[in-house]
Order: sequence, then structure tokens, then C-alpha cells
Amino acid sequence: MDDLDHRTRLLAASLAPEVTHVHAIHALLKDPDAWAEPVGLDARQLAKWRALTFGPLQQRLAAELAALEAIGGWFLTPVDPQWPANLAPDGVLRGLGRLPAGPMLAIVGARQADPYGLELAGRVARAAAERGVPVVSGGAFGVDVAAHRAALAAGGETVVVLGAGLDKASPSAHRAVFRQAAAQGAVVSPFPMGLGAARWSFPQRNPWIAGLSAGCVVVQAAQRSGSLQTARAAMRLGRPVFAIAGSMDNPLHAGCHALVGEGAQLLTAADAWVPQVAPDARRPAPAEDGLEGPPHGQALWAVTTDEPMDLARLAEAAGLPVPEASALATTLELSGWLRRAPGGRYARSRPR
Repeated sequence: MDDLDHRTRLLAASLAPEVTHVHAIHALLKDPDAWAEPVGLDARQLAKWRALTFGPLQQRLAAELAALEAIGGWFLTPVDPQWPANLAPDGVLRGLGRLPAGPMLAIVGARQADPYGLELAGRVARAAAERGVPVVSGGAFGVDVAAHRAALAAGGETVVVLGAGLDKASPSAHRAVFRQAAAQGAVVSPFPMGLGAARWSFPQRNPWIAGLSAGCVVVQAAQRSGSLQTARAAMRLGRPVFAIAGSMDNPLHAGCHALVGEGAQLLTAADAWVPQVAPDARRPAPAEDGLEGPPHGQALWAVTTDEPMDLARLAEAAGLPVPEASALATTLELSGWLRRAPGGRYARSRPR
């Protein structure tokens, strides 16, 4: 394997868990030519490294390259010019699609998020997409996939960071989202091809989400949520972290409240992160038509706000009977002027 170039040696080193691949990669970054005896490995690690390079590592590398080629994937190393500037050189990324340039926003949260949490994740992701800021998340159920879907639906870019090998993307229910993400951004993994998701792989994945992002928003998180690992990794990297507060009686908000106690900022609007995460982001494009409101249901639309309100309150404010207000709200929702929130509440939206 002495004839391998530097980046391929780093890929090979990432396939050597027996010596803790991060140590091997750091050693080769210090001295690319010290393949036989990487700098910084202790005697035990060095013995394992020598045993690996006599055969097993060559076989793993050949299988890795073949598996990447089979799905049209690529790999990125810390010596590549495209390696994100703020990402620690702790491994190798495999990917499909194109990794966006510029600042990105991580949006993470509970897998068991409630409808309001899912709606909030979508609002923050749409705000990012409207400003040309890619959304990064883990592709899991709940907040993750809600953020990916909203960014994609708004025509934005998104990056899925898998907790498994690139060819073992999970959950399978989200494969359509992953395909679209690869077309409008990227699907990436720090793990070798063929590795299935495991309980230990997600904690190792989470710092990569933080590292790829210029800031992190936590929508809902229980006290021991994996999202807190991502947020705390972002804090250690000096990235701004934002948390959404909620009811003190709802365990889905306990993790967010804990983060605020650790220095996270309260997110008070869907785009409040912009000045710190992407100050040069473009302004959202104004609606091309209907700037003065919808052609029907003006009275009801005029009394709505960005925060969801009960239909009875809206009807009273608009001076309408509740049945008429309900019919108008449905019409406005279908035409994109209102969005429905949990509990039969409605909030203002812009035309789609």
C-alpha cells in the first residue's frame, strides 16, 4: 500500500478501528510518508497497525472503493480543498450529491416531537431555505426529517448526516427524502460502507452535524436526547446554539431548558439565528403577487399573526360567525395564505 496517494491513505486509515482510526488519521496528517510507522501511535497500536497493513486493510480499502463506486459516491478527506474549513480533521466523509459551500444551520430535536415541534422545525428550515442557508440534520424521525422536508419543499439545500454507512441509509421510510437531499444538497456519512446503524453510531455521528454547521437550533429535546449531544458539541466548537422554550410540564422541552441554563440562546423567531450564523445571507424574496392579502377572506386573514391563534378568537376579532370563519380558514389554508397548527389554530403564511 506504499504507492497510495495521501487522501487514499487517509481513507484506508479510517477503516482501522483496531487502532482508533482518529489516531491513525491524525498521525498520517502529521507525516503523510510515515505509512509503515505512523507518528504518535503507541506500541500496542503500532503492532495492530502493522498487522492490518499486511492484508486486512488492503482488502477493506478495495471493498470500500468498490462500494462507493457502485452507488456513485465520493469520499472527502482533511487534505482535500473541499474539506469544510470549520470541520475537525477527525475522519473521512463519504457522500452522495454536492456538499454546499458557505454557512449551514443545524436543526435537531426529538424523534418523538409533537405536532407543534414538527411545525416549528419546518418554519425554521423554511426561513433558512428562503435565505439560501442549507439545513443540516440527521435524517431521523421527528424534527430531523421535518427540517429536511421543509428545506427541500422551499427549494433549499439540505445535508443529511447518517448514523450508518452511506449504503445503509436509515430509516428506510425516509429514502425518498434522502434521494431528494442528494439532488438538492448531500447525504454524507463518517462511517465505512456497509456499516448498519447501531446504538453507538449516533453519538459518534452527532458531532459531525455540529462541525458542518455554523450554528445549531434545538427545537424539542427530552432531558437525555441525542440532540443535546449535537448542541453541546456545537458549544464546544464555539458555534451559537439556540433552543426553543416550551411548557415546563412537557418533557419534550426539558432538554431545551437545560441548554439555556448552559448558555444556549432562546430562539424568539424562526429567523432570529441569522445575524450570528449567516449575517450575509440574502433577504427572503417577497411574494410576487397578493402583497395586500388574499382575494377572499381578507377580514379573517387580516387578524391572524405569525403565532397560531384559536379559530374562535380569530372569528371574534374578524367579526365573523365561527362557521363562516372555519370555512374561510380552510379556503385560506388550501390557497397558502394560512397554515394550520395543532388544536385547530391558524397562523398567517405567505402565498406558496
